[in-house]
Amino acid sequence: MTQEILTIDQVAELLHLHVMTVYRLAREGRVPGFKVGSRWRFRREILESWMADRAQVSLLEAENRRLEGQRAGRGLKEDADD
Repeated sequence: MTQEILTIDQVAELLHLHVMTVYRLAREGRVPGFKVGSRWRFRREILESWMADRAQVSLLEAENRRLEGQRAGRGLKEDADD
């Protein structure tokens, strides 16, 4: 089983980000990667899984904000009835 290893330039292209942004995110541990000497490398499989997880988290966060907004709206209506 071969594992595709990506360079920082390839990850930047995949994520549609500037290379320096990917460097910063990798350095901060916000993008899963590892260093070989002084160069960053990324396993495609792990990166794709990370992207899917981030997309799911974003959807859940958006749904939570929507529900909180609905609850807040109901709270305002209840206060107005008093």
